[in-house]
Amino acid sequence: MESAVHAAVPLRVGKKMRKRRELDALVGGGGSRGGRLLSASSDEGEPWGRRTSRRRRSRPFVRLAAALAFCVCVVSAATVLWLFVDVRRQIASLRIEMDRVSRSSNSVDDALQVCHTTAKELRANASALSAKFAALDQEHKELTQRVAQAAQELAAVSEQLSAAPKLADTPRRLAELQRTVATFGSQINGFDSTISSTHKQALAAVTGVEEVRNLLHQLDAKANETIANVTANTKRDEEIRTDLGNLNSTLTSKVEALQTRIQEITKPVSTAAPTVATAATAASAVPPSNSTTTTTTTLPPGKPSVLQ
Repeated sequence: MESAVHAAVPLRVGKKMRKRRELDALVGGGGSRGGRLLSASSDEGEPWGRRTSRRRRSRPFVRLAAALAFCVCVVSAATVLWLFVDVRRQIASLRIEMDRVSRSSNSVDDALQVCHTTAKELRANASALSAKFAALDQEHKELTQRVAQAAQELAAVSEQLSAAPKLADTPRRLAELQRTVATFGSQINGFDSTISSTHKQALAAVTGVEEVRNLLHQLDAKANETIANVTANTKRDEEIRTDLGNLNSTLTSKVEALQTRIQEITKPVSTAAPTVATAATAASAVPPSNSTTTTTTTLPPGKPSVLQ
């Protein structure tokens, strides 16, 4: 009933409230009277009822705020935990990528070392081949000089036989020419064997160059997957390619030059054979008084086959 009365009475705070408080202070000991004054006075009970209603109304808001704060704390803790787990996963994936990149870079370094060693070996082989080619050129020059001398001697002998067929030293000279022709044939055979061996070495060098090129292509493919610092190594590989291409071109040019020189060597020897045959026919036209000379001069037409 009091709460209803207090709720129905309008709020008034002023001089009457002060007077009631003064009267309560003066009365002091009158409990029943003071109780009646408190119960009868409408102005004095208004602020107390207002305070209790405010306290009762503020409690659910505090609980709601506490619940919201707890939910916010839980959500923030969950988000922080999720972010921590995500960061840990990203760190693990980055570590795996770093390990893979380091392994690939180590493999690229090993392959580059192998390429450098093969390039050094190829350079050494190229220097050895150049020395061999120089020696072969020198031998070729000597052989050309000897063939020229032999052609001159054959021409001189043919002239001597045509001028004076009864010379006594013609068999000896023919025997010497036969021996020289045999030595020339053996030397030419040895020269052919050396040319074949050099050709095989050139083919081996070409195969080595192809293998190096394949390795370089593989290195280029690996370098695209690794760090950008491999660009300098690719430049070095391109320089090695150019060196190898120059070496291949020089090898092919030298082999072609040797083949042309061999063909030039074989031509004058094949043309010099008919002169001996003509000399033999001229000698066979001599009277049968000197039978020894005719028998010895009939042999040379079959001997130039050694040069062939």
